[in-house]
This record gives sequence, structure tokens and C-alpha cells, in this order.
Amino acid sequence: MTDPPETETLLDLAGEAVVVIDEEGTVRYLNATVTDILGFQPDDLVGESVFKFVHPDDEPRVERVFAGVVAGTSPNEPFEYRCETADGDWVWLRSDLYPPSRTGVGGYVLSSRNVTEEVEPIRRLETIVSKSPDVLWMFDADWSELLFVNDSFEAVFGLPPDSLRERPRRFLDVVHPDDRSRVERAMARLSAGETVHIDYRIEPSDGETKWLRVPGEPVYGDDDETVVAVSGFARDVTDEYRRNRQLAVMDNLLRHTIRNDMNVVIGTAERIADRTTGGPETDAETIRHVAAELLETAEKQRDVIDLLSEGGSPRPVPVESIVSEAVDRVRAREPSGEFDVACADGVTALAIPELRHAVEELVENAVEHAESAPAVRVEVTAEEGRVAIEVRDTCPPIPTEQRRVITDAWEMNHLRHTVGMGLWLVYWIAERSGGHLEFDTHSNGNVVTIAVPSARETASENVDGPTGATATTEAEATDSDRRNEVTPE
Repeated sequence: MTDPPETETLLDLAGEAVVVIDEEGTVRYLNATVTDILGFQPDDLVGESVFKFVHPDDEPRVERVFAGVVAGTSPNEPFEYRCETADGDWVWLRSDLYPPSRTGVGGYVLSSRNVTEEVEPIRRLETIVSKSPDVLWMFDADWSELLFVNDSFEAVFGLPPDSLRERPRRFLDVVHPDDRSRVERAMARLSAGETVHIDYRIEPSDGETKWLRVPGEPVYGDDDETVVAVSGFARDVTDEYRRNRQLAVMDNLLRHTIRNDMNVVIGTAERIADRTTGGPETDAETIRHVAAELLETAEKQRDVIDLLSEGGSPRPVPVESIVSEAVDRVRAREPSGEFDVACADGVTALAIPELRHAVEELVENAVEHAESAPAVRVEVTAEEGRVAIEVRDTCPPIPTEQRRVITDAWEMNHLRHTVGMGLWLVYWIAERSGGHLEFDTHSNGNVVTIAVPSARETASENVDGPTGATATTEAEATDSDRRNEVTPE
């Protein structure tokens, strides 16, 4: 009969690191697997305190676990901590600690396995969650038990997390009374398995009203049918609502006050011109011309405000049709101009629908600022995942300060600024579409290019294709309607 292997040999073949320590935490024995995991030789560790190699942030917790086992009061459960390697790196160990009464060994047995690949991603995620300004939360399906909330809850809601654990619906106490029933209906829809996206107000203890944006998702069990939990996050969007209100005030000013006053000025100037000749008539025409330009600027500012106030995401947009229609509209107003369009069939951009306004604005500029008969060429190219809509004119060069301020190369100040709103409208349409605006010159004019992503590239990466992108946008529009059920105050 073959003699049984020695116990020490079996321990060296084990997949776990085995360390025997005394009541002071001093290493008395270790198997060969410790060298495999940490890189230390046995002689490097025997006689050393095991706590010397524990990460400083984890050391107090590990010492408490050890003291509890020594005192016989701590349950024997696995615990995780970081341990230093011979190379000065850190690995995550999951250990069990056994007292002599359970092993018959003359010391405390620490059995450990390397769980770095398992634990490290989780720890990174926990760090991200803890640092996020958004409130991340999870409740059971009927909102009777809080399963998780991060530390941002108190900063946003003004309530301690423990109060939410004791009474999970406690957050409803700070929801604005006018929004509370809407929030409760959204909670019920979420529990029933519906994805929700809602904006509502809260009034924390500091008395300041805040706007929150809260998307939520149901969590299904193994049968993929039963909702077992609900989860989501709450984001403070108060600044966005304040900005939208400021835009609304400016929009009202432009739509009514300035527009009405400019119409009065224009009407008065026309009456003066009808009754006079010579100098006063010229002065009246100047007044009328300047007033008309101001009115046009106000109209474009309204378009910009509408653009900045609206939600929605880029969607597939057929470029050939919007370019042709934009050029046709301008040609109808300026039949003497020379217009040339070059666009391949089927070019589709991923952009917001207002892209047509941007193209028309550039073509109009090319006509308006031409010093002789306007000649405009619009060329559309699609390559390397982007669509470029290039508008060539025969106008004087666009001033450097305007080009560089609009493209963010220069910061706007009292010396560097722009005139008018047309190019700003084009710039923001390109930006909202995930693209950008480019300026260049040719021998006798300017080249302004709107570059946006290509929908074909996006469709090739998304099995849903353009149809799926459109469906997503429509869903977002529905969510936007829900968010706007309450008018910001």
C-alpha cells in the first residue's frame, strides 16, 4: 500500500493560501500558494505581523475581525481586503479565519483566495456610484423596502438615508404638493413593469425648490415576467429649468415687445417717406431699413430660443431633399441668382430636423451679402462616418472675429463679438446634431461647412437601423411630453 502524502505536501498543492498565525497576528506557517499569490518567499513572512501587509484602509476592519475571532464573539464569515505583494502591488483576498477549536491546529488558520478579477470591477463601480452627484436608488417592487441608495440622496433631498430605510416612501414628503400625485402614478406604472421618465419638484428642508429628472426601470426576476424591484436615478436639473424660464422671458420680449415696437417704427418711417422728399425721405428710408434688420434679427433670435428650449435627439434626415428644398425657397426669392447643387442619392445624416433651417440660412447669407449677382454652390459629401454640407459663396470674407468666436477658437468679449444671429443658429443646430461648423475661403468668397454624423454609419452599428433610431426619438418625444406636464414656476 502506498504511503499517504504528508499534510504539508497537500497544503502546498491546495489552490488557497493557508497561513497560521498566533494570537498576536504573527505568521508562524504558510504554504507554497502564498508565494504563488503574493510573490513572497516563506522566510520573508514567517515572524512578521500579518497586518503589516494589509492595505492601510482595510487594516482596522481586518484587525476587528481577527480580534472578534480570538474573543470568540465574531461569526466566522468570509471577509475581503487588499494585501500587498512582493512587487508593491495590491491584490484582493477573500479569507476565512478559523480558531484552533475548529482545526486542532496550534494557531489561527487564515485560508485565502485571490479574488482581484472579481472584486476590482465591483469596487470601481462602487467608487463611481459614491462620487456621483445623481441619486442612484433601488426599491422592491411595491416600494416597501429600500434596497440601495447612494450618499447623494441627503445632498439632493435634504433627508438622511436612514430615514428612507426606515420608511421607504419618506421621499414623497418633500415632493411639491402639486406634483405628488403625478409622482405616485409614475411609481405605480414602474411597479407594473413600465419604464418611466418624469420631471418633478421637491422642497427640501432648506426651503429651496428643486427640479429633478427621474428615469426609472423595472427589474424582472428569473422568469422575465415578474417585477421584483424598481431602480433608477434622480438628477438635479434646476439650473436647466431656470435657464428655460429665462429663455421664455426673452422669447416673450422678442415675440411681442421688440417686434411690435419695430413694426411701429417701420410704419412711421414709411408714412414719413410718403409725405416728404429729399433728405427726410432718405432718413426715413434709413430708419425703415435698420428697423427691418432689427426685426429680422429678433425673428432669428426667436428661432435660436426655440432651438435651445426644445428637447429631442438626432434622427435620420434625408440630406438631398432638405438641400434642394432650401435652395428652391431662396431661388424663389432671388431668381437672378446662380445656384448649383451637387448631392449623391440617398445621403442620410444623423441630425436634428432643424438641419433644413441651417442649410437655408447659409444659402440666404450667400445671396444677401453678395456684392454682385449671387452665385451659390451647395455640395454634399459623405465619407468616414460623416456628412459634410458645403456652401460656397462669392461674398466678402466673413470677418475673422466672427468665425473664431462662433467656432469657440476665441472667447467672446467687448472686443471680440459677432453681429447677427444667423450663424449662431447654424452653429447650434450643428452642435445639437453632434457635429460642428467649419469656415474656409476660396479665391473669391467663403466656404461654410456643416459636418454632422452619417446615419448610414450609425445604422450599420445598430441592428435596428434608421427605423430603430426614429422609434427611439419618438419615445423620447413621449417622455418629453410627460416631463412638461408641469409648467416651471
